[in-house]
Amino acid sequence: MAEAKEGNMTQEEKMQKQYDRLINARNFHYDNLNKWLMTFYVILGALFVAFYTIHSKHPQLEVEIIVAVVGYVVSIAALLSGKGYYYWETNWIMLVHNFERRHIEPQEDRVYSVFANKSANKSISCLTKGANISTSKVALAITAFISWLWGAIMIYFILKWASCPCLEECECLKVLFAGLGSYPLTRGLVWLGGKLFPSDMEPLDDLQIPLK
Repeated sequence: MAEAKEGNMTQEEKMQKQYDRLINARNFHYDNLNKWLMTFYVILGALFVAFYTIHSKHPQLEVEIIVAVVGYVVSIAALLSGKGYYYWETNWIMLVHNFERRHIEPQEDRVYSVFANKSANKSISCLTKGANISTSKVALAITAFISWLWGAIMIYFILKWASCPCLEECECLKVLFAGLGSYPLTRGLVWLGGKLFPSDMEPLDDLQIPLK
């Protein structure tokens, strides 16, 4: 029935339906991104509160390490999810841009592939004006920082638990080693996660739409 109805559509109606599908898919993706990131941030916030409570009121080194490891794993998962969503976000917006450029004329009738005035309201230094800043990139940067911080906390408490002789007498060295060590560890785990959990792209045709 649906196929017969679609077969009776004019070419213009088919184009409009395809355009609506692209917009709905893009909006659905944005909505899910916000939900997933919020879920991860709530979990990370709860873990940090638990860690702080244990550390300040009932210090138990082994429990603190376990909570820090869980926080680090969840933060890496949040970062991987953010990177994955950003990957698909750029895909959907490129498809929408490509559709508008190919099928919508004049240019003034387009919505997602045009901008009103790129130079207007563009002030990075002014705190009360807008600027060309990607919210998705900022979210990724914050998540990356949280991942690095949890990694540093985890390494610090592991060093404290291991009682490494060369670091035993100097807290500053422990903090420095934890901070420096967390960076390559975080990047390595993100790379490993990207290799272990890619989306299945095999069924999808690559349109090779040029980047603009």
